[in-house]
Amino acid sequence: MIRWGHQNRRMLREKYRRQFVAYSANRLLAAGNDWDLVEALATAEGEPYLVKWIPAQTSEFQFFWFKFYGMARHEWEPEYPVTLGNGSVSHDALMLVDSGAELSLISLEIGKLLGFRLADREILLDGTGVGGEIQYVNREIDLTIDGHSFTAPVAWLQTEITDAPLLLGREVVFDLFNIEFIQAEERIEFKWRGDRSVA
Repeated sequence: MIRWGHQNRRMLREKYRRQFVAYSANRLLAAGNDWDLVEALATAEGEPYLVKWIPAQTSEFQFFWFKFYGMARHEWEPEYPVTLGNGSVSHDALMLVDSGAELSLISLEIGKLLGFRLADREILLDGTGVGGEIQYVNREIDLTIDGHSFTAPVAWLQTEITDAPLLLGREVVFDLFNIEFIQAEERIEFKWRGDRSVA
């Protein structure tokens, strides 16, 4: 399924900017602005699928509130299918595997879809960078990768950021898996290390 998305990334970026798309190993199943509707339409097709957000920008790489421009850039983005969960609610998604991110990150919208809510008078945490400021709260999220389920900390954005990526960061994840990036072949390998204690 990931390969179909990579092979058709230009078409997806040209036709479906700022939309969720659901695709199988062979074809596009659904597209739209509502995650739940896209997921329902894709499920009705009866094929295994992935859901991905197509960003508005195609000429730049965005990381949070930073924008990086380069002379030459390999178009592959190291994304991997992950099931995000919170209690009885779960969603399958592609997450950008980011070895530079300490924590995993989900957008405001995805957190709401998973049923996360702010507590009364919960204090928002601030993050700052060259390009601006964000607010977020810390949560625990259930993750399933290649059939292995575990809980990890996640930063849930409270700032509306257009095209905020879903990031899979190091905390817990990189303790449980050996992860190899094979850019020349546009793939990532996750190798389960077994149930090791994570501090």
